[in-house]
Amino acid sequence: MLLEKCPHCNTSHVQTNEHQTYPFSGKPIEGNWVIVRCQNPSCNKLILVMMNNRGEISGIYPPGSYELDSTISINEEIRNDFREAGLCLAAGCYKASMVMSRRLLQRCLKDQGYEEYRLADAIDHAMKNGTLRKPFHEIATEVRHYGNFGAHPDDDQLATIGKDEASLIIDFSRLLIEEFYEIPAAAQKLRKNRQSPAVDS
Repeated sequence: MLLEKCPHCNTSHVQTNEHQTYPFSGKPIEGNWVIVRCQNPSCNKLILVMMNNRGEISGIYPPGSYELDSTISINEEIRNDFREAGLCLAAGCYKASMVMSRRLLQRCLKDQGYEEYRLADAIDHAMKNGTLRKPFHEIATEVRHYGNFGAHPDDDQLATIGKDEASLIIDFSRLLIEEFYEIPAAAQKLRKNRQSPAVDS
């Protein structure tokens, strides 16, 4: 079995070996629990995977790591929202993950100085000021729509939405954090190293 990421070592597209399968039956999912082992030699740990009857992964335990670099200055609320969006995704709670990703988007924009009450206004203002690049503006608008769907059950347009959409949205959230925080931090580090006097060895 090929997993997008090992929840223990964070290796992307890790190959696993199947050890044991246990069928289960219950609402809303029926399928199998599959015990697999990460084939990264430095990890080699067991992973519990929930498979539905269509052969799709519905959940993984442990839920995986969604921690941001602790050495970079990032608002703690943003860290917590990203972590929760990721944990919801790994647990198969896709609507909850989308809502948390929308919340994360609004927090990131607010942290950049865009404090409009309506997220749509904050997104448009950020694009006009060049804070959001055009491709980011387009996907930020989609994140806003999907998050709104999740928060309004009377108009439940998330009935057919699942893992693929939630994964794309959290991937965008990760790119946004990289754009706003990690890249500036890397540039600052490079600038500091360049400007520091060389030390004779």
